[in-house]
Amino acid sequence: MAYLFTLPGLLCELALSIEDMRTRRVPWPWVASGALLQLIAVFIYGVMTNDLFAFLQALLFTVLCCLIQCALALIVPRSLGFGDVTALVPIGLAVGMFGLSPVVIWWLAMGVCGLIWIGCWTKFTASNASAHTGKVPYVPVIFMSAIIALALNAIV
Repeated sequence: MAYLFTLPGLLCELALSIEDMRTRRVPWPWVASGALLQLIAVFIYGVMTNDLFAFLQALLFTVLCCLIQCALALIVPRSLGFGDVTALVPIGLAVGMFGLSPVVIWWLAMGVCGLIWIGCWTKFTASNASAHTGKVPYVPVIFMSAIIALALNAIV
């Protein structure tokens, strides 16, 4: 039942993934509305389960993840954009409400899935001569990694 409270973040991240693959942009209004809806869902979950610590840990893990992602973007220029950092917010709230283990699994999955995604994307779009050549959308990796982390957390 707790996983139903992750739907606002997951649906927002799905929409952001599609938009990132189409245009290589992450719209701020979508991120803001998805984050707000996910924040409300986490708060309602915390009230219903009498565990408002889930709300606090979701906020803190999201901030931590955004800071790490921003640091990675600054260390390696042109690897990640600011849209990739902001796209972490709605899904970070969803994954972060379950604690440290899902967040660690999410980051490990982002690393593995990211390497696979970058290899496949550059191989299959190398012949495509468009304005987005050379730019790999990373929001789908964030989304799929979150699904992997939430699924593994549900199993274990």
